[in-house]
Amino acid sequence: MDCGGVFVKYVLFIFNILFVICGILLIIFGSIMISSIGDIKDVVSAYETHTVPIAILVLGCIIFVISFLGCCGAIRENSCCTMTYSVIMFALFLCQLALIIFIWVQRDKILSSMDSAIKTVWDQRKTDRSVMDGIELSLKCCGYTSPTDYTLEGVPKSCCGPSATSCSLVEALPRPGCKTAFDRMWSKNIDIIRYAGLGVAGIELIAFIFACCLANQVRNARRREYY
Repeated sequence: MDCGGVFVKYVLFIFNILFVICGILLIIFGSIMISSIGDIKDVVSAYETHTVPIAILVLGCIIFVISFLGCCGAIRENSCCTMTYSVIMFALFLCQLALIIFIWVQRDKILSSMDSAIKTVWDQRKTDRSVMDGIELSLKCCGYTSPTDYTLEGVPKSCCGPSATSCSLVEALPRPGCKTAFDRMWSKNIDIIRYAGLGVAGIELIAFIFACCLANQVRNARRREYY
């Protein structure tokens, strides 16, 4: 293999190392988003709320596995493996681009489903307090719209932090309502997903091109061995 082929080989290997890291970050990010939502018992709300974070989590797993295989294919200079990797990477690029476009176009609808999920959890608080407590602790919020929502039933200690033994309305007032806190969290996360996703998709496209070049270089090198 000539110098150009060696250069492509190691650039592809470095790209795949970056993909492995991106895959791990997506897995962590998706897991954090799912854990922040909690256990929503209403089937429709649970489905709508978990769709995006589960898609991110699955995408992260796929990127990790394929990137690991790509590293092996590049180092071993296997044209069949590298070409298969390039086809899979291109398909992954298209899927990720579709996910980013979906999030971009359906941003308002996704945020609306988040609001519905919080309302569902709030309505379930009297039969199952644990989910609302988890949201208030993780998002550092209190009540649905504000801490004053607890005026008639008493402020739970989750509104004052994990170490609190009790909580009064005066202590909880500085905290925002969970609807507001949840909207802020998702608005910020959706922007991160969109722009980070575009960056990763661009790297995937470059990796696809480099993988095709490496596979071609390997095939040409194998042919020259017979002459």
